[in-house]
This record gives sequence, C-alpha cells and structure tokens, in this order.
Amino acid sequence: MNVLDKSDTEVLREIGVHGSQWERLHGGYFSDSDVVSCLVKEIRKSIEVSNPDVIVDLAGGTGYVLRELIRSNIDPCIRLVNIDLSGRQLYRTNDPRISCLRKSIRKFHRDDICPEAERFLFVMRSAFHYFGRERLAPLLRHLRSQMKKGEMFVHQTASFAFRKDVSCMNMLYQMMGTAKWFPTVREMRRLLRDEGWSIVYVSRAPKLFLTSKDLAGRYNLSKETVKRISESMFRHNGDIENVFAKIPDGFCAYLHYYIYRCVAV
Repeated sequence: MNVLDKSDTEVLREIGVHGSQWERLHGGYFSDSDVVSCLVKEIRKSIEVSNPDVIVDLAGGTGYVLRELIRSNIDPCIRLVNIDLSGRQLYRTNDPRISCLRKSIRKFHRDDICPEAERFLFVMRSAFHYFGRERLAPLLRHLRSQMKKGEMFVHQTASFAFRKDVSCMNMLYQMMGTAKWFPTVREMRRLLRDEGWSIVYVSRAPKLFLTSKDLAGRYNLSKETVKRISESMFRHNGDIENVFAKIPDGFCAYLHYYIYRCVAV
C-alpha cells in the first residue's frame, strides 16, 4: 500500500462502517437506486458524448454506482474499474464485470488500468471532502494529469450554494474531529476550472440527512461530545433550515450535493 497521508487516514478511520454496514449507513443513502438515479443519468449523458472504453469510479467504495450503470444497460463492451483504498469496500463490489484496484486515488495512474490509447471516463461520488481544503487542489491537478483532452469527469460532490451554510457544515465536521472540508459551489467551479476542466453542467443531487446518532457511530463520538457539539453549534449558528438543527438528544444536519459534469481541456 502507498504511504498514507491525512486524506487516506481519514478514509481508514471509518473502516468500521465499511463493507455491508456502508450500504445501510445514513438510511441507506449510498445504496438507494432513486437517490443515485440523477448521477447515473448524468454519467449516461457523458457516455453518449465521449464514447469511453473504460469507466473508472474513483473512490468507488462498494461499487454501487457502477452496478447501477450496469443495471441501466450501458454498453457491455465498456470496461468498469472501481478504485478504492478500503479492501472492505472493494470486497462488496461482487460483480464479474467490475475490476477492482486497491489504491489511493491521489496516487493512481491510468497505466495502472489499461493501455494509453483507450478512452477514459472518470466518475466519483462523495469523496472530495476527505481531502480537506489544502489537499483538494493538488488532487484535482493529479486527476487532470491522468486524463487526455476531451475525456470527461462526472462527480457528485458535497458542496453548498451559500457561504453561511457551508461555514456551518465545516464547523460541525471540525468539531467532530475530522479533517473533512466542504466548498461552496462557486469555489468548486473555480477549482475545477483552475486545474484544467471546462464545466459542462452543474445540477443538484438529493441531500443527505445526517443524525448525530449515525455520526457518533461513524466518528466514535461519546454522548457527552455529541451534546457539547449540539449546544456549541446552536450557540454559534442557531438552527439553519435544511442545514443544521438542534434536537433533544443531539442534532441533525443535511449535507448538500451537486453533480458536476466536466470535460478535460
């Protein structure tokens, strides 16, 4: 395995919810065909435009997005590759059409997958926030370096329309002891453009409803810590509709998602 950095350890910190538990986490959000349908739709549009030989799911977890693409009857000649750092996630992929590569996406190269001549389409769901503010631009630069001009990248990324909303969410995740970071949609668009992508289309994806009970299990938070976070967040921000609310036994929050359809320029 590669030498780990903060983003990798952030992934592996959650190993306890990987595998079969991941598919039930947060009300089954990451294994819900209705939830993922908007992402599949945008990926299929990119397939029609770019005619890829290979679809690579970056940090693809259990391979659910690729399995949904198969279920949507994409061309069976397209190779499907799931890259993830977690062996427990890859073990759940369990489809003969999908090849797995256990590796950090900050270190993978297209030569790890197939010959240079083949056309790639990159897809991703809910991974960029693991890399934090400082490491996101270098990751985007690395991913762009593994693409050819005209290849497409479709990703569903946690991001927010309004500064006050994203500030609230970043405060919450900092208080939970994670290194995760969320941008505004405007910041994400700028980062993508700066690192060599033209943005074809941006659309909303379903919000992820978070409870302090689920987050406590995911990040190993005590009841006392949850109570302290809830009170502190409410004191600083109050309740923000569709973002954060204090409730009697903790708090609840919403993670906002947008789908970015991009082309390498």
